[in-house]
Amino acid sequence: MLLHPLFPVRLVQWRIARTEVARAAFNADTVGPSVPRGSRLLDVGSWDARTAALLREERGCDVLAVDVVDKNVTDVPFATFDGATLPAADGSHDVVTILYVLHHAADDLALLREARRVLAPHGRVLVAEDMVETPLQRAITVGFHVWLWFWTWMGWAGSFKTRERWRERFAEAGLRVVEARELGAHLGKALWPRNVLFILEAA
Repeated sequence: MLLHPLFPVRLVQWRIARTEVARAAFNADTVGPSVPRGSRLLDVGSWDARTAALLREERGCDVLAVDVVDKNVTDVPFATFDGATLPAADGSHDVVTILYVLHHAADDLALLREARRVLAPHGRVLVAEDMVETPLQRAITVGFHVWLWFWTWMGWAGSFKTRERWRERFAEAGLRVVEARELGAHLGKALWPRNVLFILEAA
């Protein structure tokens, strides 16, 4: 049986699509317990908005998804933005999720300050990032993102930081860490980056 010459490419694309569905479920499971039911949620860097859709379904959230490109495959309300200024009013959201986004941002501090601006009193900012605490973790994280760039053209304009450097960055933005929770390897895959979730409040 002869295979189509594009079969390997299409196979990889199919696997990436399946992975995106699995990642959305992983992300929703990760942050779900920290998202109050019925909260107003802003999902920053939402990509295809699948995670936002799951949180709306599972937590009853009033959700707005935003990203610099429109890859939305759901019916979640979606807006594009310039990567710096969030399209939301001061104090308008109870929860702001920034999941694996800050290392893509050219100015992560500006984005964190915007998250602080739109955060309602007693609200939470949930930040997930890839870990680079050891040389091995950094090698895995960078290697993974090179692979990601090759297949999706999703590069990174910012930098990967240690947990301590992120804490300093959050403080500069007027946010304090309530909890830092290690999540293990992304999707449980040994050669994927290990992740950490920061639960933040206004300082």
